[in-house]
Amino acid sequence: MRSLINLPFELNLRRRLAFTLVEVLVSMTVLLILLLISAQVIGTVQSTWSSSNARIGQFREARTAFDIITRNLSQATLNTYIDYDHNYLKDGQSTGVASNKEQKYLRKSDLRFVCGPTANLLTQSGGPANSPGQAVFFQAPLGVAHDPAYVGLDRLLCGRGYFVQYVSDAFFRPTILPAGLPRYRYRLMEFSPPAEQNMIYSADKNDWFEKAGAHEVEEENVENRDLTRPVADNIIALIISPQIESDPVTQREPTSIAPDFEYDSQEVGSAAGLVTGGGIAAQGTQHLLPPLVRVVLVAIDEKSADRLSQTDSSGTPPFGTTISDLINNSQAANLNATLEQVAEELRSRRINYRIFSTTVVLRGAKWSI
Repeated sequence: MRSLINLPFELNLRRRLAFTLVEVLVSMTVLLILLLISAQVIGTVQSTWSSSNARIGQFREARTAFDIITRNLSQATLNTYIDYDHNYLKDGQSTGVASNKEQKYLRKSDLRFVCGPTANLLTQSGGPANSPGQAVFFQAPLGVAHDPAYVGLDRLLCGRGYFVQYVSDAFFRPTILPAGLPRYRYRLMEFSPPAEQNMIYSADKNDWFEKAGAHEVEEENVENRDLTRPVADNIIALIISPQIESDPVTQREPTSIAPDFEYDSQEVGSAAGLVTGGGIAAQGTQHLLPPLVRVVLVAIDEKSADRLSQTDSSGTPPFGTTISDLINNSQAANLNATLEQVAEELRSRRINYRIFSTTVVLRGAKWSI
């Protein structure tokens, strides 16, 4: 039988080995705080990772489209050659050969490179609100053909063009999908007629891209497809700026050949600093590819585009002419400032955006002025 003398000691020892209610509550409070901090840190990391992953995914299509443009544009060609200013052979209609006597040499080309405001170049653009930014059309040996007999001729000459349109998905939506409301988006469009439909040699110089922007084919197949197809959704502006290398001797600015973004290789250029005189020098930039072209794409994410489209489902462009006015009313020399204005407009609407920009070297350019 235990001694009653040792009983108080054993009870006191048990009290020291156990936790008091206050200690348990304090421990639970500290543990709870640690769990809350850990949960907050994990939530922040997960949110950041999800946001970054979503951002990369949203703009992956835009980056792919950007790579397509720059790759195809670098292959643009004019096949420029030098010839007499007149036909020195008697044509049977003139009274004498002297009337067609050659006087000088000129640069000539049967092909064309043209860029400028989309609303000005496309007859079916829908106006500046539906077609913000600029369009570019050129010829390149891309080898696109519908006829199976031409398979393997990967250097066939084709027309190609790029521009932005605000259109629905009705004209390219597969019929096997359930019918629904048209999905309007700003889309980067590619005009890509096959080689057998290349009309660059037509009497009307604009015939070869006359159908750009038109959506005529309802049921597409291998042999019959629309010449204008979307490359990427949620591209709100395409900017094309032909440039040359800066020259400290003549003090020519890089954008002097296209100060307002407009360039047409069939027109006589009047860029600042060009040598004046007769013959080839007087042609300026006529029948010349710009040696450099700065390409800019402004893209927004799908979440922002969906929010914008919900404000009006009738196909009214959510930006109106704001983006188009900012770009087309500016000068190429101030392009960086213009892009900042576009970015500010997007930020004011809480739109997630990204701007892709690079300068493409046109390998087929034979620059001499």
